[in-house]
Amino acid sequence: MSADRAKDLFDEILQHLGVPSYAEAGLVLGGFYETNEGFALYNPSFRPFTAPVPFLLIRPAVISDWKFFLDNEDRLNLWARRYRESAAPALAKELRRLPWRERRNQFEDAYQESSGDRPPATSRTQTSPS
Repeated sequence: MSADRAKDLFDEILQHLGVPSYAEAGLVLGGFYETNEGFALYNPSFRPFTAPVPFLLIRPAVISDWKFFLDNEDRLNLWARRYRESAAPALAKELRRLPWRERRNQFEDAYQESSGDRPPATSRTQTSPS
């Protein structure tokens, strides 16, 4: 099967089966073929969805799939319904590993150096309510 034919076929399959398969059975589907231009979440230079022989990947959903749904509100809602109460702690665990806190801390340090004071709303020494 040609890459163009594979793309058309997989797009059609994903359009009709992708969301229902996830919602009903917890399955994630993805098409792999030679000209697939999809890229990795953390490295746009890495093209993991290319393959010399077209194939359709079907795998069980995992709680960390939220990353793939951030820009699709309907699919993110499906993810949240699927994982219910366990979704928030799993999401928080992954978000805690991201460098956004470092940038916040750098901002606080720069603010403190320039003004001699810390901004109260984002202070690192601030304790959370019990």
